[in-house]
Amino acid sequence: MNSQDIFKHALTYEKKIRDLYLSAVETIDDNRGKSIFKALADDEQSHVDFLEHSLDLLASAREIDVEKLESAIPAPVDDHIKQMKEKIPEKMLGDVKRVLNAALVLEIETSKFYKKACEDSQGRIREVLEKFHEIEERHVAVVQIELDHATGSGFWFDFMEMDMED
Repeated sequence: MNSQDIFKHALTYEKKIRDLYLSAVETIDDNRGKSIFKALADDEQSHVDFLEHSLDLLASAREIDVEKLESAIPAPVDDHIKQMKEKIPEKMLGDVKRVLNAALVLEIETSKFYKKACEDSQGRIREVLEKFHEIEERHVAVVQIELDHATGSGFWFDFMEMDMED
């Protein structure tokens, strides 16, 4: 698959998950859920914009600037995870859980696509795809965090919140 084909395929993934997040914004009653899904939709739209612009650059044999690919979704680490957890309401609506489940599936699928595309690419295109993979892994982590808490699974970011054995 050449670079243009990879980017066109990536556009399909990005638009699919963006549309899921946009539909969630319209259907979710929970304001916090709406804001999370709106932020994720905006981030996915920025990916769509970047890919479309990159396709134009590739078509005219110009170089893609990987530095222009950014994400408004921060990496969920240490203090940020604690802050996110403190802001999550105790009870989230069923629709939020349903959308989070669907989003997690799509984010994982998209991340796997970028990982495979990285392996099949080189040079500047590989750098762009690696950056996309990094961003999508961030999305997977954020959605997993929200889903773990919303479902009351006892896990928080893949760690057991409390041990019933103690």
